[in-house]
Amino acid sequence: WNNIAGHVTPIILALFIGAWSDKRGRKLPLLIGLFGKLIFSLMIIVNTLQPSWPVEYVVFTATLPSALTGADVTIFATAFAYLVDVSSISNRTMRVTILEVCYLASMPLGIAFGAYLFKFVFNRSYTYMFVVNSILMVLAILYTSLRLSWRSNSMQRPLSEASNKFLDFFDYNHAVSTFGMLSQYRPGNKRTYLWLLLIMMALYTFQRNERDIMLGYCYLTFHWNDGQYSIFKTIQSGLQDIILLLAIPIMSKIFKWRDTIIIMIGAIAHVMGRIFYSTAVDPYVFYIGGVFAAVGPIVAPVIRSLVSKTVSTSEKGKAFAVLAVADNAVPLIAGTSYNALYYFVLPYNPGYVFFLTIATQIGVFLLATYIHSRTHRNEFEIEIPPPKPILHTENDLLQEPNLE
Repeated sequence: WNNIAGHVTPIILALFIGAWSDKRGRKLPLLIGLFGKLIFSLMIIVNTLQPSWPVEYVVFTATLPSALTGADVTIFATAFAYLVDVSSISNRTMRVTILEVCYLASMPLGIAFGAYLFKFVFNRSYTYMFVVNSILMVLAILYTSLRLSWRSNSMQRPLSEASNKFLDFFDYNHAVSTFGMLSQYRPGNKRTYLWLLLIMMALYTFQRNERDIMLGYCYLTFHWNDGQYSIFKTIQSGLQDIILLLAIPIMSKIFKWRDTIIIMIGAIAHVMGRIFYSTAVDPYVFYIGGVFAAVGPIVAPVIRSLVSKTVSTSEKGKAFAVLAVADNAVPLIAGTSYNALYYFVLPYNPGYVFFLTIATQIGVFLLATYIHSRTHRNEFEIEIPPPKPILHTENDLLQEPNLE
């Protein structure tokens, strides 16, 4: 129920968040999302100070209030959209990659540093742990407030122009325009490519829930303890961040490889990693798989960059909101799928569970191959102009804006 409460509401809000940020700017929704995460941390502190409260209270006091702000969906959609707004076509992939590194690196660093604080500094106090988290969220809110601009492109208008702030956000036209962004005709088969990129992101994200069964697999196969598994994940995460920072600049700037080639390499790396995982008898073979798997995350930032190149400036918020939904909705299905498959194959060979990841990443590879074969080198290197409004009457024709 906690997962449902934390994911369903932000997914619904995503229909409005992206379009509204295209209209009013990225800063305010980003602040709202960060504030939602602060509410979550503060209410967890309250729950830890009330030992008589049942654990279900976390859903109503922390998860649901945070979800009403959009939380992670809002933060990731607006952060990536803001970055794309202030980046040129030529440096967009690299900047999105750096943001992806910050996002991915925070998880292993947070777990490692948090484990140290929890065991050796805070005497296993959850209260102090979430106090630290709350302080970090306050710093993020302050930085966003002081450093980011209210409007990141010239098409955004100030919120003060809205007569009703609530209805300005919950405007059904926002939801309509979000769906319209997905169905709107785009020259050069860009609509098809947009859909394929969104499907690619969903398939790629699927493998992240593999971690739910990875720990049990390592216990069973190699008889690892928590410390040995933690060492493996720390090494893999560090290598992953280094590869992200080095591989994409080398591939795109030095070798001049197209974005689709980079996606294919990342997908194949994930497949190779899972082949080693599933057949490993000795830990060193599993580590080799970890090296291959560490190359895989180059896929996500390149997909995000390509999505931004298939839509106009006035649609980027909507596009990244849909991507954020993929990031948050897919785990609801993926987690259940991995757990069900793991327990099904456990009596035969638990390594078979990695075939699910292999299947999804082959899907990513095939879709990237299709786009690569249907487009030329500079296909995605031209900024997409805003869509022209549909004109119905003579009065519309007289009022048509100049979009040149």
